[in-house]
Amino acid sequence: MSEAADLISDMDSVVFLRDYLASLEEKPTPVDGPNKYKGKKDYNILYKVWDNVYVHAFSARSADGYTQYKVIEPQRPSIESLDKTEEMFAKLIGLKDPPKDVEGKEKFIRQQLALILGQFRSSDRFLITYHFIRDKLFSGPLEPLIRDNNIEDISIAGKGSVFIVHKVFGTMQTSISINDSYELNELIIMLSEKALRPVSHNRPIIDASLPDGSRVNFVFGEDVSRRGSNMTIRKFSKVPVSITQLITSGSYTPMLGAYMWTMMEEGMNVFVCGETASGKTTTLNAITTFIPPSHKIVSIEDTPELTVPHANWISEVTRDVGTGGEGAIKLFDLLKAALRQRPNYILVGEIRDKEGNVAFQAMQTGHSVMATFHAAQLNSLVQRLTSYPIEVPRTHVSNLNIAMFQTALYDKKGFLIRRILELDEIIDVDPTSNETIFVPPFQYDPIADKLVFGGKGASYLLENRIATKRGIERRNIGILYDELEQKATFLSYLVEKKVFNYFEVWNWILKTKTVGLEAAMKVVQGS
Repeated sequence: MSEAADLISDMDSVVFLRDYLASLEEKPTPVDGPNKYKGKKDYNILYKVWDNVYVHAFSARSADGYTQYKVIEPQRPSIESLDKTEEMFAKLIGLKDPPKDVEGKEKFIRQQLALILGQFRSSDRFLITYHFIRDKLFSGPLEPLIRDNNIEDISIAGKGSVFIVHKVFGTMQTSISINDSYELNELIIMLSEKALRPVSHNRPIIDASLPDGSRVNFVFGEDVSRRGSNMTIRKFSKVPVSITQLITSGSYTPMLGAYMWTMMEEGMNVFVCGETASGKTTTLNAITTFIPPSHKIVSIEDTPELTVPHANWISEVTRDVGTGGEGAIKLFDLLKAALRQRPNYILVGEIRDKEGNVAFQAMQTGHSVMATFHAAQLNSLVQRLTSYPIEVPRTHVSNLNIAMFQTALYDKKGFLIRRILELDEIIDVDPTSNETIFVPPFQYDPIADKLVFGGKGASYLLENRIATKRGIERRNIGILYDELEQKATFLSYLVEKKVFNYFEVWNWILKTKTVGLEAAMKVVQGS
């Protein structure tokens, strides 16, 4: 039975859902998910995001001009009944040690609540159990948004409505509204404690990761934020976006995937550049599958977002201990430590400060480095790298082999898309003019909405660095371009066969190492 069929059944049997639908003049269409409505201006749909939680998404706009996202969940019991339940729960569990994992904790809580709520009516038991678990174990009123895999960002700008960026429908206003400063502060304190980086008046601005892996920025207190505390949650899937998904979305092309595959195999240094929310981390995650499986990788980040499929992977994060600073571990410290761990590749979540100088020292000593960086084009990248506080000597900039620039833009239908605008190969720095010498083998054509590869002769790295490393004479340089074509075809086959899971793509790339690219192509064709 499909999710839509289950949903139709729920529309008759689930009381609070039935009551909500009865209040509507125009009933929504129950669907498995919203994806097939991408690009449509008019929609009125219902889908399920969690047990007993549904979403009504519709295109009718609010007074502020936003399309609507209504959360339908069990109604909240009285504060008195929740407070009484919390008191009885605390007495019952006493010093019991609950399980460590979330699934075990949820089962444990349900077992204890069943003992506590035995004298309550079944409908009240249901409501109390749902809200107790939602608020105490998970993310409170925001949990339905966390559970919806179709949401990219969750934004609370202060008191008032909660807004989201939906993968299909763009920016939407939700039915969740927090209109009390105390309630808003309590929510932010609760979530920051779950993220193990609690906010306070001494530490009002915190970057952290929620238990589900989402990245969150907290700003606490009216003395810092005039409209009251605020926060932004950037959601990340537990399974990263794969290179085949990027190809399907139009962000990548098979040829760019083949090119990066070759460059990763040869240990090139790469910066993925762009503005906030342009998809830099998503791209970095996707292309790590091209790093040879036997390589040792060290990733260093402020908040853990990178997922690497390699067995020999060390993942390290910074530690913030407050205003005193004693005992704090910065990216700079982790990067210096990484140089002593003999990695083949160092991945830096985002370079912003003096750790950038250390990254270039790592490149000079033979370590391969990949990182994300805030820059819109090559000139601004070089300016930021060579200026305070990073201060990389301009003559060292050519240690960076590849700078990839991407952005978020709107397509002709007004929907947000992410595109690679240009990929530049850095060759050298002109000693006379101090200008950076580079070639752009890939450039974006906005009319065709396509990333165009320059073809044979377009890649300096392929013809001068990689050919030299492999001992290929210039007259045989076509071999390398033929290899790109083969890899691009292989990735196209994976897309055609709908191999989209990150780890499945990784397994297919592993197969090319064991049986060879041509043999793997035949296998995937026949699968």
